[in-house]
Amino acid sequence: MIRDAFDAGVEPGGLHSRHEIKILICYMLSGVCEPMPREAVPEILCEHGMANFFDVAAAMDELIGLNNLSETEDGLVTVTDTGRQAAATLETLVPYTLRQRSVAAAVRLLARRRNEKENHVTIDATDSGYTVTCTIGDLEHPMLTTSLLVGDELQAKLIRDRFLDDPLLLYRSTVAVLSGEADITTDKKQIVIDLT
Repeated sequence: MIRDAFDAGVEPGGLHSRHEIKILICYMLSGVCEPMPREAVPEILCEHGMANFFDVAAAMDELIGLNNLSETEDGLVTVTDTGRQAAATLETLVPYTLRQRSVAAAVRLLARRRNEKENHVTIDATDSGYTVTCTIGDLEHPMLTTSLLVGDELQAKLIRDRFLDDPLLLYRSTVAVLSGEADITTDKKQIVIDLT
């Protein structure tokens, strides 16, 4: 494959060919089976060192021009049937690990964005530190609201991020503990909550 892409930001094993980058974009969008915000595509591929940002942006423009991708007015991109067929035919030109990592990262990002829309976190500075309030569901009819006081902003942001990764874990754990349905074991170093 011809190396015609930039190397900046590309990790070893990443893509250095615009042709491969286009195949990976189509493959990833085929794998998630739902529209994705345009800015999320380079975010995923560049954050994980799979390709250079400028090459991904150029590849997306080319794919839209070739009708391999379609873009809505609100900036959502999807793979067309043509793009899906091209990805299926040419997928072996892109390493398996990159194909799998791209789809997994896209699924995580879309889940995270859904969690951010459906759940809320506020971080408020206080005299004693920071209060992190996590709310599952909408603010008008929350299913669960939990507030924690933490020592610094870094801890507050870590809690926010962990909550938004999997808000239902907090809900399931809280309900299981409070209803007595969870098996709980403790020692001086850990608490284990068995939700099964």
